[in-house]
Amino acid sequence: MKKAIVLGNGESRKSILEYRKEYPDYFIYGCNGAYTESPDALVCTDSYMQHLIYKTDYPLKYTCYFSEWDPLPEDIALGIIPTAFGNLQRIENDKRPNKTKAQVAGSEKFIYITWVYDNDKVISIPEVKVSSGSRALMLACEAEYEEILLIGFDGMGAKNKYQNDKGYERSTPRAEWVEERQRIIDKYKHIKIMEV
Repeated sequence: MKKAIVLGNGESRKSILEYRKEYPDYFIYGCNGAYTESPDALVCTDSYMQHLIYKTDYPLKYTCYFSEWDPLPEDIALGIIPTAFGNLQRIENDKRPNKTKAQVAGSEKFIYITWVYDNDKVISIPEVKVSSGSRALMLACEAEYEEILLIGFDGMGAKNKYQNDKGYERSTPRAEWVEERQRIIDKYKHIKIMEV
């Protein structure tokens, strides 16, 4: 049987630190800050968090699913920044000689310029207006796992395991996260999806 775990980042997950030992035959999807735990695949839908993860060189060793990830050649990236992003404050990682492309993304206040390696393990996924946790669940369902365990999806009023880390300044559980996960579960009724 093909089985997967999707790690939410709720504090309840602190009590299941040995999930790899408890569930040795499961493929592990993590989200955002879970890169510190080296899951089998990391899912991130937030451009600022993608930038922070990439700065650590994590995507050189581990598979990452980043939404709307489409690095541009250096000359094109540098050419569009002034016209497309105006006077937004730039947040940029180190550009070494072997980084010839840049992922360029913006928010209301910032532009994130992420210089990337040609040999990274980032897989671009289409943007879907859901949280990273729900997007990871969608990927697991689309990969046709027969059983999916959700660990650390604590719901409203919960605290995030990484709440004090950089990139989580605006992260608080939202009602729509619970609703979007339920829609995914309802869509894939043939898959055994359980919260642990």
